[in-house]
Amino acid sequence: MSSVSGGSITAGVLACNWSRLQFGEDGVASDFHDAVTEPVRRVAGKTMDIWAIVRGIFLPGSIGTHYVRLLDRHAFEQRTLQDTPDRPRFVINATNLQSAVLWRFSKPYMRDYRVGEIKSPKIGLATAVAASSAFPPLLSPVELELDAGSYTPDSGLDLQQPPYTTRVRLTDGGVYDNLGLETAWKRYQTILISNGGGHIGGQPEPKRDWLRQPLRVLGVIDELRRKA
Repeated sequence: MSSVSGGSITAGVLACNWSRLQFGEDGVASDFHDAVTEPVRRVAGKTMDIWAIVRGIFLPGSIGTHYVRLLDRHAFEQRTLQDTPDRPRFVINATNLQSAVLWRFSKPYMRDYRVGEIKSPKIGLATAVAASSAFPPLLSPVELELDAGSYTPDSGLDLQQPPYTTRVRLTDGGVYDNLGLETAWKRYQTILISNGGGHIGGQPEPKRDWLRQPLRVLGVIDELRRKA
């Protein structure tokens, strides 16, 4: 299960509660509502983005750091990537602002093909989800402070050296791959895609100022990528 952006919040909750699901002979989990739907609704009912921004402005620590803490408190309760199931494989995708490619979080490894791979990462699930859903520019970047020695030797193409390996700066996975397809499309013949993003509507008087005009432009770009 490969996810980006807000979809990673849902995927993270599903990963946390996968062991609770009881599947019948028809392959349907009869307790899905209680185990997954209700926890997702509880998370969706919390206003975390605004509080992360306010705390990041007025309190020590970055906005990204406060976003991680709020997600952990309300959704993931200090679980790590190692607490996700072996099967199905959950892959949470963020965009690496330094290497300009995808950074993948999963139980067996986290990696960026240019920077390298760290096996069996102990990263918090909240950190992975926050990085994947850190919508720019307000919630990102989410920064990872890593040990260069934790990487598999020679696992990166051309950027396996500090600061790429030691201070990783991540933003919303949808910046690079709006549907999280790259992780799966080279390996599988059948892929099921769920796009929960809303469609952009008409705007008779688009804003002309430098602050709000880029938001409309980004919305148009996102809509075109969604249709593609």
